[in-house]
Amino acid sequence: MSMADPLVAVSGLAKSYAGRAVVAGVTMTVNAGEIVGLVGANGGGKTTTLRMIAGLLRADAGSGTVLGQPIGTADTQQRRQIGYMGQKIALYPDLTVIETLRFHAAVHGLARPGQAIDGALDRYGIGRVARQRCGTLSGGWARRVQFAATALAEPRLLLLDEPTAGLDVATRRDIWRWMEEFARAGHGVVISTHDLSEAEHCPSILLYHGGTARAQATPRAIAEAEGAVSLEAAVLSIADRAAA
Repeated sequence: MSMADPLVAVSGLAKSYAGRAVVAGVTMTVNAGEIVGLVGANGGGKTTTLRMIAGLLRADAGSGTVLGQPIGTADTQQRRQIGYMGQKIALYPDLTVIETLRFHAAVHGLARPGQAIDGALDRYGIGRVARQRCGTLSGGWARRVQFAATALAEPRLLLLDEPTAGLDVATRRDIWRWMEEFARAGHGVVISTHDLSEAEHCPSILLYHGGTARAQATPRAIAEAEGAVSLEAAVLSIADRAAA
């Protein structure tokens, strides 16, 4: 793929479990240097969408490409260019922070692992807990370490599932700063969130409701389409209409 091609260009993605549609007809484009938000209530299909893009789930329907390859056909080399961070903390509790980073450096076959790890300890402010076992970290520190591990190999596409949920203000601010730095460096970032104040910071979003997603647009455009003064007001309007 060329530098001008979208990192993600998918159409009509759908996934069902036991005959129940979880995601239906999701269409999305992510270009280099963009942050795209998947916005909606928990259980609305955001995580399933992220996992299909990451290659962790196979879509039942839909087509398109992720990093230039047909969705669902990623090889090992392509997967190394995708950083996926799930909502749940996924760190080995008996490993120290620095051991965790060494493990991820080895998995990605980094040419200069020591340099990458030293850079991550500094960039993500986790040097002070480098020798601490991950199982003893607080939620905020664990999330910082998980972000550092996910981003260690500088993936071209960063997929983050509710990365700031339940975190303190300082850690939330830092995670957003790191995402924006990734975008400015030409990487693509997709973040799922149910926090509408966060969604307002995304240049474009997909608004999920009941497993379907509205066409990708700016938060302002979605609000204006609903005749609402804000994204929050638009979401409430949509929810009220669906419940009527």
